[in-house]
Amino acid sequence: MRIYMYLVIIACMLAAYVSSPDVGLAPGVVKFLPDLLSVCTVIYVLMAGTRQRFRHVGVKYWLIFAALTFAIFSGALINHEAPGAVVNGMRYYLRAIPFFLLPAVVEYNEEDLKHFMYLILALSLLQCPVAAYQRYTVAENNQFSGDPVIGTLMISGILSLFLISVLCVMGSLMVRGRVGKIWYACCFVALVLPMSINETKVTIFLLPLALLVTFALAARPGRRIPVTLSALGLIVLGAALFVPLYNYFNTLHNPMPFTVQDFLTDNSMFNTYMNKPAGVGTGEEAGRSTALLAPFQQLGHDPITLTFGLGLGNVSVSSLGTQFSGQYATLYWNFAHDLSLSMFIFEIGLFGTLLILLLHWMLLRDAFYVMRRDSGLLGALAPGYIGAWVTTTVGLVYVTVHTFESLSFMFWFFSGLIAARRMHLERDKAPAPVSLQPALAVPNLGFR
Repeated sequence: MRIYMYLVIIACMLAAYVSSPDVGLAPGVVKFLPDLLSVCTVIYVLMAGTRQRFRHVGVKYWLIFAALTFAIFSGALINHEAPGAVVNGMRYYLRAIPFFLLPAVVEYNEEDLKHFMYLILALSLLQCPVAAYQRYTVAENNQFSGDPVIGTLMISGILSLFLISVLCVMGSLMVRGRVGKIWYACCFVALVLPMSINETKVTIFLLPLALLVTFALAARPGRRIPVTLSALGLIVLGAALFVPLYNYFNTLHNPMPFTVQDFLTDNSMFNTYMNKPAGVGTGEEAGRSTALLAPFQQLGHDPITLTFGLGLGNVSVSSLGTQFSGQYATLYWNFAHDLSLSMFIFEIGLFGTLLILLLHWMLLRDAFYVMRRDSGLLGALAPGYIGAWVTTTVGLVYVTVHTFESLSFMFWFFSGLIAARRMHLERDKAPAPVSLQPALAVPNLGFR
């Protein structure tokens, strides 16, 4: 299954990009490769899990998945939803979940995990030259927006969230002595550059938060102050890269130029970004807080609809065709297409949304458990996972995290590794081995 996971990682980070019309390196059908791999994973998990009786999946997760299934089908039945919209919704909401269950039925050793992380890092570093070329193309066409700077992950916001998560995991391993400091510093610079030239404003807030959380948790007792100071040094380095690049490209060919300083200090600019009004059914882009409040304003008159939503996929536009698009897509798509949390409330209601947030909370608790009790690679990785968890969970109010396989597949796979490891630790009732594999000979070139 190691080779299979290589294929999954490559597919979720490259398939949509190489098959896009602008790139054209592969037929358009290749973009569905992650979906096909998800189906294959479902079949394998069911076969292997049935034989093992899913003994490494906690009861709490079965309960939460059962409750989510009830919420999903209740919304579909209440709204008499068309089958096509349900299929489209299930595709986006559920296709990453098999990768959460996969580590419960396949025992990956530390060598496997190292190779997975090597591949993810290599593909992450690939984003730098790809993003630089995309930025060059934007400038050559006398454009100014950083939105087309997407790397291979198809949207600039997802690119930034993904790279922040990678830096968190690497930072955790660096603090625990498994990644060389010089190697981490080089990767840090290389991965901050795409975030700077794609002008994602969330980086200003989320990169410092995620790094501080990661480094503080990864530090051993008695080392938290110097480790936190090193995180602050990295944040200063990141700002030294991000601010000048952002300011330069955002003022190049921009009829209404502004800088990072303007965005942070000009209340009217920040309020416009957050509270930009948009009418129902107009297709106008809504501000972040406007989009988040919209489902409460539109569904609040009916407690049942607010509780269970308008139906899975019923506010979504489908790439599979109009027959798979939701009944309410033309009305509410401009509010829901940018924020997972807004889409959750619209489609599966408050009940389903609270269940998803509860699921995220359970994952966080498992990560803390593994971090405190596992002395192997996953224990060293767990603080970085928590930083990535912060990035992904906050990202729910920034982009539609669940619709992009690059971030969602990897988040749920590593969540599954953490959850399965907790089950192992609870069953064994004994400390984990220090390492299942020998350290690498050259510490500055990878994960020891």
